[in-house]
Amino acid sequence: MQPTLLRWSGRSFAGRLFLSLWGGLAIIDVTRPTGSRLLAGALVAVLVGCCAVGQSVPAAAAIATTGWLVLDGFVQHQYGQLGFGPTSWGILVAVLVVVVTVAMRTGIDKR
Repeated sequence: MQPTLLRWSGRSFAGRLFLSLWGGLAIIDVTRPTGSRLLAGALVAVLVGCCAVGQSVPAAAAIATTGWLVLDGFVQHQYGQLGFGPTSWGILVAVLVVVVTVAMRTGIDKR
C-alpha cells in the first residue's frame, strides 16, 4: 500500500515546513479580527513547535526560521513587512531554542 499525501506530509520535512508557513498564515488570518497579537503569536509558536517533533536539528532550525518569518512579518508587523529590531532577534532566538530543544528530545537522532 502506498502512503497517502497526508501520511507523507505528516512525517516529511517538506510537509512540516509547508504546514508551519501556511498553517501559520491561516492562524493569523483567523485571529486577526480579534486583534490579539499575543494569541496569534502563541498559536503560531505552538504550531511551529509541533512541526518540529520527530525532525532532525537542521530541519527543526529551518522550521523555526519559517515560523519566525510568519511571527515577524504578520504578528509583530503588518502584512508581511519584516522588521529587524532587537525584539525581532529576540523572538528568533526564543523560537530557535524551543524548536531545536523539541527536535533534540524527539528527533531522528534519538531513535
